[in-house]
Amino acid sequence: MTTCFQSLFIEEPLLTFGENKHYIDPKMGLLAYGPCMLPGRRAISSSIRIGIIGSGETIDLAQQWIKKCQSEIPGKPENPWLFQSFPGFKRIFGSELRVLSQCIEVLTEAEIEKVLKITDFHRRVKNAAKLFVEKLQNLQVREPRPHVVICALPQKIVDKCATRKKGLLITRGRLTKQEKKILKIIKQHRRIGQTTLIPFDESALDFIPEASDLRCIIKAEAMQIGIPTQLAKPQTFTGQSKDKSLQDDATRAWNFSVAIYYKAEGYPWKLTQMLPGTCYAGITFYRDLSDPQGNIKTSMAQVFTHTGEGLVLRGGRAIVEETTRSPHLSKKAAFQLMRDIIQLYQKQMGQPPIRLVIHKSSRHWSEELSGFNEAAKDVKVKDYVAIQRRGIRFMRKKGIYPPIRGTVIKIGEKNYILFTRGWIPYYKTYPGLRVPVPIEIVEHYGDSPMETICKEIFALTKLSWNSADFCISEPVTLAYSRQVGRILAYIPEEVIPRPEYRFYM
Repeated sequence: MTTCFQSLFIEEPLLTFGENKHYIDPKMGLLAYGPCMLPGRRAISSSIRIGIIGSGETIDLAQQWIKKCQSEIPGKPENPWLFQSFPGFKRIFGSELRVLSQCIEVLTEAEIEKVLKITDFHRRVKNAAKLFVEKLQNLQVREPRPHVVICALPQKIVDKCATRKKGLLITRGRLTKQEKKILKIIKQHRRIGQTTLIPFDESALDFIPEASDLRCIIKAEAMQIGIPTQLAKPQTFTGQSKDKSLQDDATRAWNFSVAIYYKAEGYPWKLTQMLPGTCYAGITFYRDLSDPQGNIKTSMAQVFTHTGEGLVLRGGRAIVEETTRSPHLSKKAAFQLMRDIIQLYQKQMGQPPIRLVIHKSSRHWSEELSGFNEAAKDVKVKDYVAIQRRGIRFMRKKGIYPPIRGTVIKIGEKNYILFTRGWIPYYKTYPGLRVPVPIEIVEHYGDSPMETICKEIFALTKLSWNSADFCISEPVTLAYSRQVGRILAYIPEEVIPRPEYRFYM
């Protein structure tokens, strides 16, 4: 028996670069046209001021790496489309990276050893973060202030205070035998694309009592000081690591440079075909550090304008459903969060949105929708979309390549799967190592056609300034929510978090 599915294909979204020129590839677009300039935004100065905090060794490595990024770095000749050469920072952005000698703060061996001698892991991590934050406070009063500060982590601190997990600095923690058993089952299910009926919230493992997060503590404190930071391990500068997933020099230079430029208040590119007046927001939940049992969760929103400017909001406490452990908002909390989203957008853009698109990582509850609609009663067009993953996989007829990126398949009423990863015609190959898992649009309440909803989700996979990659696997409204939530968790409730997204990267 053959089952037929309705499908459509979305063309690769265009990006806008300098002089209002368009292209689909971030790297080639930057190389050909330079970064875009948003209306009403100041131009980046001829030099971006860089500060560095680290040991004597890592400061030297950081300076050598920055010097290297000023010149051309060859890519991989075996596949120049995927691994493009890096032409040099000034060649792309028209600015130089300038390390300020007065903005270099040295972590002495005595200071480092004092931290490493602390036997309690939790205290050791907090004191390591405090060491960087105190040095950052020194830079706060220097003139001129650096645009961005690189925290060049000594290897000793990496080894004793953090462990690598998917490229992030996530600290070690102790799990119970039962937690380890459940997590092992969930990971196995993920590998084979199987869903699980285990009523277990994986985010509960994010903040167990014995652990904390070095990166997030530094980020949370740094935003209050008002200087964006870039954390880097020695291997980022040297390219020497046993880790086979470490990128080549040119790719690391591309990603490092795009992130630095954005943190210095530049905009590398923007989406070309997004509707003006539209406010895009992703709503998710993170675990509150004050509750070791994981019963208290807080909502957060990542807000993006049609120009691509990213903003972060902390919302109210969530209600955790007892059986599924799924968090959701009360009507009152949903109303308040939506009102804050609209006010933040209006403050940024000078006018209220004429359309709202809400992406949520879980299904919408009726009381949430009621609160959202009440707060957004003056907004003409509203769309509420739930986006998840269920491990669905497809292969093309001969099984050589997965479906083309941009393939949309309807599997139910207002239920679609969208391949944000897959075979890319521009590259003439699939650049991944494993069979890609599409995202699934499981719910849509609102006014816009589903094709419009899918096209916007697809376009928002090209708005990540964490790297110069061709795309990411999720819309930027949700892609980094877990990392942002971990940072928000370390900001005291009485402190208002800074909204600018560059402080969370």
